[in-house]
Amino acid sequence: MMNLFRSKAIKWIRQHDSMQCGVACLAMICRHYGKCYSLEYLDGFCHANVAGVSMLGIAEGAGCVGLETSTFAATTDELVEIKLPCILHWNQNHFVVLYDISRNGGRYRVADPGKGLIDYSRNELESHWISNRTDDGPSGIVMQLEPTEKFYRHDHDRNGEKRSFRFMMGYLRQYKRYFFQIFCGLLLGCLLQLIMPFLTQSIVDIGIRHKDIGFIWLVLLGELMIVVGR
Repeated sequence: MMNLFRSKAIKWIRQHDSMQCGVACLAMICRHYGKCYSLEYLDGFCHANVAGVSMLGIAEGAGCVGLETSTFAATTDELVEIKLPCILHWNQNHFVVLYDISRNGGRYRVADPGKGLIDYSRNELESHWISNRTDDGPSGIVMQLEPTEKFYRHDHDRNGEKRSFRFMMGYLRQYKRYFFQIFCGLLLGCLLQLIMPFLTQSIVDIGIRHKDIGFIWLVLLGELMIVVGR
């Protein structure tokens, strides 16, 4: 069956890091329907963490901006009946957007937030996307997204700065166990920086004045270790 919901083009959006593939896919679909959202803004809705974003997180984020979602397993043949663009669970640890299928079903056009716009053959697509092999046939996970009236009413600029700040604080909170180590490192670095002039002065006051070559070499070696250690 020919896909009646073909999507000829899509604006590719690059993920900022490996955790943002799902958010970048959501941003691409929002852009496709006419809304430009930053990844930082959508992150606040998708509950991103150090492991990235789950299908549930994408669905929750999509719902917050007015996109209706449905997630299900589908076969490759069933993809032609799905409204595009849609999100595919890729390699079981990544998300991409399927935005077009050729009329003969030979090429599948994918927007990968980590790599760009790529065309895949049927076999290539299945090697990345198929995750279940049952008696009903091999299938993969698909998320279909459609805009609702809320999507077109949603004002993404309202409280945007507040949400971005909240996301940033939530993101940093995940690394709070490292804050003490970072603080100690910065404090040690400052102390070493303060010590350097005194070490140099001691070379003049003690080493040169008393002609103590051993002391001079010892201080120079210490300064070298401080510089290399930083």
